[in-house]
Amino acid sequence: MTTSNFSGPLADDLAGFLARLRDAGAASASWVKQLRTLDRFTQDRLLPLRTIDEATARAWLAPSATRGPNTMHGRYCLLRRFCRFLATHRPGTFIPGETLRPRQRPAAPPHIYSRDEIRLLLAGASTLRDWERGHPCRIRSKTMHGVILLLVTSGLRISEALRLTLQDVDLDHGVLSIRQTKFRKSRLVPVSSGTLAILRRYHDLRSSVVPSDPNGPFFISGRKRAYSTATITTIFHDIAVRAGIHPPKGRGPRLHDLRATFAVTRLLLWYREGANVMARLPMLTTYLGHACVSDTEVYLPITTALLDEANSRFHAFAEDLLPPGGRP
Repeated sequence: MTTSNFSGPLADDLAGFLARLRDAGAASASWVKQLRTLDRFTQDRLLPLRTIDEATARAWLAPSATRGPNTMHGRYCLLRRFCRFLATHRPGTFIPGETLRPRQRPAAPPHIYSRDEIRLLLAGASTLRDWERGHPCRIRSKTMHGVILLLVTSGLRISEALRLTLQDVDLDHGVLSIRQTKFRKSRLVPVSSGTLAILRRYHDLRSSVVPSDPNGPFFISGRKRAYSTATITTIFHDIAVRAGIHPPKGRGPRLHDLRATFAVTRLLLWYREGANVMARLPMLTTYLGHACVSDTEVYLPITTALLDEANSRFHAFAEDLLPPGGRP
């Protein structure tokens, strides 16, 4: 059995567990990194039963000043899952229970960009200097405009947008082929007619800068290759700050919140249309490329909160216009 570069006393078991994760499409880069860390950790400990015992589990989960709550929680989830796998063929394996589960820091709620904020972001992208020293590219502003527009109208992850090749973008039918993305899922994503028109114009402009290699990136940088996620994130942050967009609670504007904005906007439209939102939720799950419906359900409380806020604002506005009792 391949050990996938594992070399500790549980190398074969870790390799088998990693293979199972990959078969399930759950082998994220962070989990692979943690498995290698666990491999090195077991090399420094005596494992008389050649498995994870309680002492080893507690040592792995011990608090550390260099690890935040979310990192500790991730280590716990990974170890628990690995121990369950190990217990099927290693008697005496200790499976960490709920008493060892670290407290997880609540995730910061996403900022749902308003229409005015999205207009400001698109306008800011269009006015970027194309020949700025750090990112010289004659179509830099058009690239950022196209990326932001695509993210907010399709809900793609930024990594998915930047990995699009020319052959992945069907400009005749308005469909994007998203290949082997997170959780090893592939899917087809239709885009709106307005977004399609912008993508067609960008394609023509891009073709004047770089030869049209079907395997080449759709969104091109000044180096004639795909932009990195880090570079696009930095440029987006600068655009948002210059536009005066400052989400609450002191957090900086986040590019990933465009994906949340798309999801919540779609749910709001369904609510307002009187549609059965729960029945349509699996459709949104597939469209977004989520692993399961529960991943999409996290947007429901945000949507409900926005509806409640809209209702409150309307009633406050209309209060003086209505006679006592609310009857005309």
